[in-house]
Amino acid sequence: MFAAARRIAWLFAVSVVTVSSAEAAGCSASAGPSPALSMPRGAQALREGRAVRILAIGSSSTSGVGASAGGNYPSQLAGRLGEALGEGKVEITNAGVGGESAPSTLSRLKSFLAQPAGPDLVIWQVGTNDVIFGGNPASLNALVLDGLGAIQAAGAAALVVDQQYFPGIANVERYEEFVAAVDGAARARGVPLLKRYAMTKAWAAQDPQGFRATLSWDSFHSNDAGYSCLADLLAPPILSAVRGAGKPASPPAKPAATKPAAAPAKPAPDQPAR
Repeated sequence: MFAAARRIAWLFAVSVVTVSSAEAAGCSASAGPSPALSMPRGAQALREGRAVRILAIGSSSTSGVGASAGGNYPSQLAGRLGEALGEGKVEITNAGVGGESAPSTLSRLKSFLAQPAGPDLVIWQVGTNDVIFGGNPASLNALVLDGLGAIQAAGAAALVVDQQYFPGIANVERYEEFVAAVDGAARARGVPLLKRYAMTKAWAAQDPQGFRATLSWDSFHSNDAGYSCLADLLAPPILSAVRGAGKPASPPAKPAATKPAAAPAKPAPDQPAR
């Protein structure tokens, strides 16, 4: 009888561990950006009745390679923020260019910052193509430090999204040196960082089938579900920041049929999608 009781207790413990592991895998709210995002200019914009201007810049993870029309993360994020704040309260410019690495993105970023109506927040997705195209971690770190410094000097808030994990990484150790370069630059500037690589790598290890369901046909880019995860993780801290410190935001409901579309950036020359 005692042995049977012990077996029941063991089975219960195993079930608890299994449930906990399942909850930990996937697009968990605990994987959101850290430290907390501060957007004084964005909060002021709402108080003054002006739309909060957000620039989403990066490569194919921003432009939305692998997504359906309107399925990229900036468009999905626009939908969530619009649902929470009201129509016309947020303007998101999708400045993603497929195949672009950090040096080219940095140049475009500085051009956006120099415009009279500059962004209140820059979400910078960076680093994957720098690995693929033979860059080096030290140069990537310096470029991201430069870009984040430029954002801060312009009076805008910044949020960094690091590289994605994908099953075909040829040299994980080398790849993670580039991840560390991006993460180190964000820490050095005190900028909130969404550790996409750590989150997706853990997701792939704990729930391979679930993770693969977020990838496009090429097993590299995200699909709508993968980009939805980014929007889910980015919306709450942005809402908290523009509504004022100390007012945590509940995750916004996903919009139904119609979503405010992200404004396209000026067209760039064709480049290979990455």
